[in-house]
Amino acid sequence: MRQWVINAGRGLLMGLSDSIPGVSGGTVALILGIYPRLIEALGSLRLATARRLLGGETWRRIARGLRDPGRLGDESADVEAYHLLFLGSLGVGALAAIVTGARYIPTLLDLYPAQMRGLFLGLVLASVVIPVRMMKVRGGRMWILMSLSAAITLWFVGLPESTGGNARGVVRVELPTPTAEALTVGPQSLTILATGSGGGRDVAFGPARSVSLPSGTQGFELPVVARMAGEVGNLPPGSINALRGTAAGGASVRQTAATSGGVDPALWIIFLGGMVAISAMMLPGISGSFVLLLLGLYHYVTYSLSEMLFSQDIKSAAVVITMVSAIGIGLLTFSRVLRWLFARAPDRTLAVLVGLMLGSLRKLWPFVEMAPDGREILTGPGRMDGVALSVLLTFSLGVALVLVFESFGRRPSARGSIAPGPQGDAELPRA
Repeated sequence: MRQWVINAGRGLLMGLSDSIPGVSGGTVALILGIYPRLIEALGSLRLATARRLLGGETWRRIARGLRDPGRLGDESADVEAYHLLFLGSLGVGALAAIVTGARYIPTLLDLYPAQMRGLFLGLVLASVVIPVRMMKVRGGRMWILMSLSAAITLWFVGLPESTGGNARGVVRVELPTPTAEALTVGPQSLTILATGSGGGRDVAFGPARSVSLPSGTQGFELPVVARMAGEVGNLPPGSINALRGTAAGGASVRQTAATSGGVDPALWIIFLGGMVAISAMMLPGISGSFVLLLLGLYHYVTYSLSEMLFSQDIKSAAVVITMVSAIGIGLLTFSRVLRWLFARAPDRTLAVLVGLMLGSLRKLWPFVEMAPDGREILTGPGRMDGVALSVLLTFSLGVALVLVFESFGRRPSARGSIAPGPQGDAELPRA
């Protein structure tokens, strides 16, 4: 039983990471030393597995393995039961984390974007060494694969986020005193909120582009765009009423005209987005949540999950069911591709994964400004102020967490083999 409780804890960490744009659940699985076993277990599932679950024998083996994993032998039925127990215990933890994350992580991302990015940057950067250590061959070809993979990922994560279905408008911001020096207001320094307008969650807006203010400015017009797609962002005048962030200090906001243009994504778009996202989520370095963010679906999906669970909204339930269906089909399909790759070219596959992780670091850089086309422009911290210090702190925390997890994951009992055994099954640990 202790082993499955530990696996539920691992699933909890994976689920939290899967809720975060920029951090891949595959990266956390790699850090914890269970990535090969996860791919093997997912890739072993068949339609026949679902049929056998309708009978009693598989459940008896699962119950026996739940009490004592050592009682499961090397027969194919026992291996299948072991895989199901492993995935089930991970799933319990991951589900709890995703539900919790959908409630709180989008809010943290809205209110503390730079600090959260600093945390994610530390997590991913420190974890790059793990797949490199797993490689048995490191030569010129491997470095070329890493470089190509990193370059493609760097281009991909640099694409502007889709905001076509997000509501837009203009607000008036009044500062308590005129600015003493020139100031740039961007997405990392200011969040504009319509409190109490979105049912269980405030509707967050951000600057549609970075705005440069000359010294002496006290009031200015700011174009804003909703952080999530959907009709929930179409708000009447006066709904936007709060500011958060480093540029907010004492400022007030006034919305004189309605925000408009928010459109709920079609269910078929959510299904396709979920298929692409879960495929990316299984790869260390490419976050499925980040893919949803690029597609303009992340905030809408997490908002729908929160509304379904905490407000019993029927319309939101349809969105969640569609996404869950896409995730299930994507997991069963793409896991077979990864299993095949690891079986035939493990070092080259790991080299590509290293490139994915390195390239994804661009999206996690904490200091950015927003271009008019929605593209993020990387900048420096400018000066060592409170924001820069807090980002450095969260970055250090991310590195430290990886070191702790990686130390735990390096225990022999925590790791599985990346290659299949003689009979085509994974060499399963018996912790």
